[in-house]
Amino acid sequence: MLHIDIICIGKLKEEYLKNAIAEYSKRLSKYCNLNIIELPDEKIPNTNSQKLLYEVKQKECNKILSHIRKDSFVIALDLTRKTILI
Repeated sequence: MLHIDIICIGKLKEEYLKNAIAEYSKRLSKYCNLNIIELPDEKIPNTNSQKLLYEVKQKECNKILSHIRKDSFVIALDLTRKTILI
């Protein structure tokens, strides 16, 4: 059976999104094992320093990479709606 992990930074707060995820997870359970991994986000400093923002992104990236299995096919999505196949 297909195994799908969705790894994301930050927790969902909106109840309607949590309900939607529960519904889709239930529907997909016949076809795959769906696992959603919510990782804690890093605190962003109150400065516009590009170096500090880069360091925050690197920490979050390392968290995500530590949860990816070695034999995985990875599809990364970002806020600009670009798809990156890794």
